Amino acid sequence: MHYEEMQISFLKSMKHYWSRVISLDFETHVPEITKFLTNERILSISFSRRVSGEMMQANGIETKTFFLETEEDESEINLLKKLDYELSSIRPLCVLGYGHRQYDIPLLCIKKQCYNLLLWKLIDLCESAFHIDLYHVLKYKRYKRFEDALSSPEFANLPFMNTKNLVPNDRSEKGKEIYRLWKEDREKLRKYAEGDVHDVLLMAENIVQS
Repeated sequence: MHYEEMQISFLKSMKHYWSRVISLDFETHVPEITKFLTNERILSISFSRRVSGEMMQANGIETKTFFLETEEDESEINLLKKLDYELSSIRPLCVLGYGHRQYDIPLLCIKKQCYNLLLWKLIDLCESAFHIDLYHVLKYKRYKRFEDALSSPEFANLPFMNTKNLVPNDRSEKGKEIYRLWKEDREKLRKYAEGDVHDVLLMAENIVQS
């Protein structure tokens, strides 16, 4: 069995527990160039999950975003506490994302360790939930970027929000714009971030149903 087949097989096995599958994404700011994952500040946390309706339909998807209030450690701790509270009623069995296994999840693990937080649902999410990274599934389908999959005929039937064009493609410029939006236009940042998690969830549902 190939790696991508194993992940797809697991996703299909989650079909009857799909309300406990979430798509998760962080937006962050790195004030200075440092070692990887050592100086990130979490600006927002977004997640999507299906609460009703049919798979691959926009209706029935619940999406939420929480913002960092100020650039202080205490504010970031409160942000993580908000996520933990939300997770307490969902109890995710599986966490979806695109590139989250090499960034969002390790960052979350570092943050809870750094702050010495005994937030048990965050601990469960980091240490017990299954993490399915669509990057690894899609690359075997020959998609180099998530945007390529969004615009492909294979997924043309899905009601994507498709908000990638709200920020620049260049990584450095994208980071600057996300930080600016957090300071000046959080509703636009919300739209961008929620589009990401919403579309990842729909794409995973398409894979499950295929």
